[in-house]
Amino acid sequence: MENLGSSARITCVVFTFMTICLLAVGCRTEGTAPPTPSISETVAAPSIPALKPVAKSRPAGSLPRFRDVAMERGVDFQRFDDISKLHRIIEGNGGGVALFDFDADGWLDIFFTNGCHLPRRANDTEHSNQIFQNDGTGNFRSVTIQSSLRWFGYCHGCAVGDYDNDGFDDLYVTAFGKNCLWHNEGDGTFTIAAEAFTSDLDVWSSSAAFGDLNRDGNLDLYVVNYVQTTDDPPELCPVAASPDGVVACPPTVFRAEDDVLFTSNGDGSFRMTTEQSGVTGSDGKGLGVLIFDANNDGWPDLYIANDGMPNFLYLNQTQTSPDEPASATSRFAEVAAQFGVAVNEQGTAEASMGIAHGDTDRDGWTDLLITHFVTETNTFYRNLEGRGFVEDTRASGLGPPSRDSLGFGTEFLDFDNDGWLDLFVAAGHIDDLRWNSLTQKYAMPPQFYRNQRDGRFLDVSAWAGPYFDGEWLGRGVSKGDFDNDGKIDLVVSHQLSPSPVLKNETTTDHASLVLNLIGTTSNRSAIGARIEIEGLGLPLVREIVGGGSYQSASDTQVHIGLSDVAAAEKVRIRWPSGAVSEVKNVPAGRYFIVEGNNPALIRIVP
Repeated sequence: MENLGSSARITCVVFTFMTICLLAVGCRTEGTAPPTPSISETVAAPSIPALKPVAKSRPAGSLPRFRDVAMERGVDFQRFDDISKLHRIIEGNGGGVALFDFDADGWLDIFFTNGCHLPRRANDTEHSNQIFQNDGTGNFRSVTIQSSLRWFGYCHGCAVGDYDNDGFDDLYVTAFGKNCLWHNEGDGTFTIAAEAFTSDLDVWSSSAAFGDLNRDGNLDLYVVNYVQTTDDPPELCPVAASPDGVVACPPTVFRAEDDVLFTSNGDGSFRMTTEQSGVTGSDGKGLGVLIFDANNDGWPDLYIANDGMPNFLYLNQTQTSPDEPASATSRFAEVAAQFGVAVNEQGTAEASMGIAHGDTDRDGWTDLLITHFVTETNTFYRNLEGRGFVEDTRASGLGPPSRDSLGFGTEFLDFDNDGWLDLFVAAGHIDDLRWNSLTQKYAMPPQFYRNQRDGRFLDVSAWAGPYFDGEWLGRGVSKGDFDNDGKIDLVVSHQLSPSPVLKNETTTDHASLVLNLIGTTSNRSAIGARIEIEGLGLPLVREIVGGGSYQSASDTQVHIGLSDVAAAEKVRIRWPSGAVSEVKNVPAGRYFIVEGNNPALIRIVP
């Protein structure tokens, strides 16, 4: 239950409307229905002098270079959110994007979620989710109709995984309303897996993630839900000073919608195991989800980014030993506060949106970056060798540059193949409040940070390409090498403008090693695998995760920058099943690795 002090603080810090007092609506009791939104007072905004931009000198070392090639490569997509003068809370969250090889031809395809008219109506077939097929050269064409993925609803997030282990990645789509599981038929088409669940999930879902939580070889599904509201009639927050008379209501006005865990039955169907598994956090209002191994014990854990409430870290308690057989239902303990990832170092819950993950300091442990609301900073949590996390936002240099930005989708990626993970963050406000202040932004520039290899990051957005000079409403982000040139690219889902495909055109002499892992005893997608590379000096570890970013799904192929070496001395894989494989002297290039005592290493010819 929220008390008056915490609600007022969250309202003023998380949703800083500057002239709007939200104390009248920011306090409620969880067990009762939320009051009708009402905002009646306004306060004169302080006069803030405009800041003069300071010219920056070009930093030494490698710099990222990305170029938007969406139109020239055949990707023409602009999400429809029915953004109107009503400023409904539903309008602001935007959509997600997935990079995955749906036709198994070795080239990444692109899927976008789309919105629809509000209030929703059954005969609205104007705006569909869209999928673009890679033609094998890095160019795309829309195959939404041919693939039978044409579907209409107010969709938000997506998750990718081969839930029935048939060799083809399937697709789960979240929505304001009914979610949908799409089964990949393996012939270029999808069908709705109507029998996979005993009941429809008909709430407001944001992100979702596949992961084998009980390690039985079958992917389970975690669905993050946001808040309880309606589009007919819409719940609005009146403000007399607003040109439209209303503003987007903050989440403090609404009751949280509980998350849901579906456990695989092993036959292509799922059962709901939320309560049995212990993932029943209070008042989550979730937006982001990550399934990863927080303490490197071989069991996947769950991290949930909550909006204005403490985040959740569910530590897997299913088994104490990887050698013991997995139980039918996974069990978790919520330990976010003990592990230091529930709130920031001031003890304040923030408006958490997206999650980036990766071993940024090459100590062998996965670190986390959480994006937040404007006036807050993004928060960087450094992993303390599985004992917990410490907030290292200020020391890392990731704090001050993000304070004036409202971050959403985010990914750690090695832009120049030097073996160190860098950072991309998409940004944009949830509501247009420029009427309130000359300094208030709606669209915002994205940010790119270079890993300085000493625990710090440097904002190099000014040198990352023309896209970074613009201002956008960035939401979901997905990473993957769509043209198979050995460098990681990015795709971003925008609101109110076409979505970009950002080709990585960084000049670098470093090659990469790309591994496509195929589980046999493990789930076929190998989600949950840990990959360790020897021969590059410091440890280099990658993990195949479920979820991450914001409402999006990145490519699950493992991308390893080899820095100055031509081959990895040893590739060690700990599969989700607990089995371990080792392959020695692997040159740069792309490979399939199949799980087994003598793992098959198959070179992929470009």
